[in-house]
Formats: sequence, C-alpha cells, structure tokens
Amino acid sequence: MAVSVAMKMLFLLRTFFAQIAPALAALGLITNALAATEDNIRPTNALGPANAPVTIEFFSDLQCPQCARYEPIVKSVRNEFGNKVRMVLRHFPLSAHEHALPAAWAAEAAANQGKFWEMAEALYKTQWMWAKAPAPRAIFMDQAKEIGLDLDKFQKDMDSSEVRERIAADEAHAEKVGVKTAPTVVINGYNVPNSEFSESGFRTAIKTALSKASP
Repeated sequence: MAVSVAMKMLFLLRTFFAQIAPALAALGLITNALAATEDNIRPTNALGPANAPVTIEFFSDLQCPQCARYEPIVKSVRNEFGNKVRMVLRHFPLSAHEHALPAAWAAEAAANQGKFWEMAEALYKTQWMWAKAPAPRAIFMDQAKEIGLDLDKFQKDMDSSEVRERIAADEAHAEKVGVKTAPTVVINGYNVPNSEFSESGFRTAIKTALSKASP
C-alpha cells in the first residue's frame, strides 16, 4: 500500500515538472538575455534608458581609426529610435595599439566625473596627436582640461585599480559574447557583420531587434 502511494506521488511529481519545464526554460532564456545586456553596464558609459528593449554594445579601441569612424554613425542611428534603444561603449583595447589601454584609462577616469562620452569623443578626434606620442598622458591631461575635469582627480583615477578593473570587466564580457576585434557592434546579442557596417545596416539590425523584442 505504502509503495503504491509512493509510486503515485512520484508519477504526479514527474507530470508536474514536465508541465512547467517549458516555462522554466523560457524564464532561463529571459534571465540569460537580461544578463547579457545588463552585464557590467555603467550608467555613465550608456546613452538611453536602462529598460530600453534594445541594447547596442559598441566595443571600441580608442586608438582605432575605424572605431572613431563608426562610433558616431552608430550613435546617430541610435538617436533615431529615441528611448527604445540604449547604446553602451565597451573597451576592447587592441595589443597592436600601444596607447589604447592608457586611453581607456583616461576615458574611465573622465567617467568618474560624469564626462565619459566627452572624453571618448575628444580622444577619437585627437588620435593623430597621441597615437604615436612618446608621452600621451600629457595630451590626455590637455583634453581633460578642455572638457572641464578636476585634473588632480583625473590623474589619480587614471592610475586607480578601479579603472583597470572596469576595463578588464569589459574585456571579459567581450570574450563571453564572442568579440574578436574592434570595432565590433553587438545588438541584443547579434554580432553585426562588418559587411553591414553602415547607417542602413545598423538601422536594419536595430529594427530587427525591436521586432523580436516586441510582445
């Protein structure tokens, strides 16, 4: 009798879990998707609301001429969609560029004073000045002064472990989502091919992501 009751309970439990398995799997997918887009995103490094249905991740090397070329294009296309799209700039300094890492430190030090994007833009525009300079920090200091930063704090933050940890976190995230070089554009998990690097290509990828994100 006891064995029969136990067998019946086991059958009922198996049936119950079989019925809820799809829901649990869907929940897992949702959770993973959220984790992919929200992972290590710092508000100062993002444009657009945190709850936007579409997130663009722009993986950049601040010494990379192609990054300087495409970042404004992605930003411009993103602006067309307003609060439906969030853009995040993530660091991916390439070993071939000797000053890319210090430039990332400069951008993150500026982020501590709420001027990440201003510094990133300044560094893109002055690549020709600091990319081959023997002492690029002096140029970074000039840019920091131009955008109104507290220079003592800026210099201290450039050398901080916190700033280095942020860049390392971006590099770890890049590896997780399959980024191999810069620039790379990932839209809601979709790695946009280089052949689609254009206004129309980015616009199409965003529209596709929005259609998939709609209930």
